[in-house]
Amino acid sequence: MSDVILVPAVFRCPDHDNHELLTARVREQVDREAEWFSERSSEVFRVSVVCPGGASDAMPHRRIYDGTWSRAVSASRVA
Repeated sequence: MSDVILVPAVFRCPDHDNHELLTARVREQVDREAEWFSERSSEVFRVSVVCPGGASDAMPHRRIYDGTWSRAVSASRVA
């Protein structure tokens, strides 16, 4: 489980109801980025993911999302 918190927490396509899939794709890319910046506790991001479309409109298209990520503070870090 990732210790990264995303803001915003949900990423949507205005044309399709598949926010769970898009949020998972954004999280996957941001988690990878957060590994590279392991010394940082937060950072801004911009990622590009593919929205596969919807049931009635299966045309894939790219979406660009901006946000910030931060690391959750665990009890072991606080002590």
